[in-house]
Amino acid sequence: MDKERIREQARLCRRDLAKTAGLGFGTKLVEYFQSNFDVQSGDKVAGYWPITNEADVKPLLATLHDHGCTCLLPVVIARDTALVFRQWQPGDELTPSNLDIPEPGTDKATGQPEVLLVPLLAFDSQGNRLGYGGGFYDMTLTELRRENNITAIGIAYSSQEVDLIPNESFDQRLDWVITEAGATQFNAGG
Repeated sequence: MDKERIREQARLCRRDLAKTAGLGFGTKLVEYFQSNFDVQSGDKVAGYWPITNEADVKPLLATLHDHGCTCLLPVVIARDTALVFRQWQPGDELTPSNLDIPEPGTDKATGQPEVLLVPLLAFDSQGNRLGYGGGFYDMTLTELRRENNITAIGIAYSSQEVDLIPNESFDQRLDWVITEAGATQFNAGG
């Protein structure tokens, strides 16, 4: 099956999952994240502002901020370029981008995350993820992994897992996925 067909099915599936699995997801996400990752005050964690039924990471970002982490949100600068990350804290006003995604303003400092929470439409047991097709997270992970050690964590509902996502040479795998059912680490060599 090709990526576009998987995307179409995944969008419909996620819409339905948000109404059921999404209830209480934020609390479970905080619990599973804290029991699997040892982030310290000052560590930089990039999340995302959930749109179109994406799993809600806002409770986790608020918790991380309260524990002294620097929270970052992605900003799209241009097509075919990696994302930039700007600082965010609870209460900050966000501005819709050209893609209608809420982003921190240009007055916010930029930063490079050590942990990246990644939205997705689908994932498989090998850590492959399917996004919206723009390639922003693949380009970003390629760049970040070239420069630093980064942990990429897909955030999803467990029923977003599919048998296989076609993998191309530029696709970047996730290190982990956290769902309402728990956290799974993928084999880095797999």
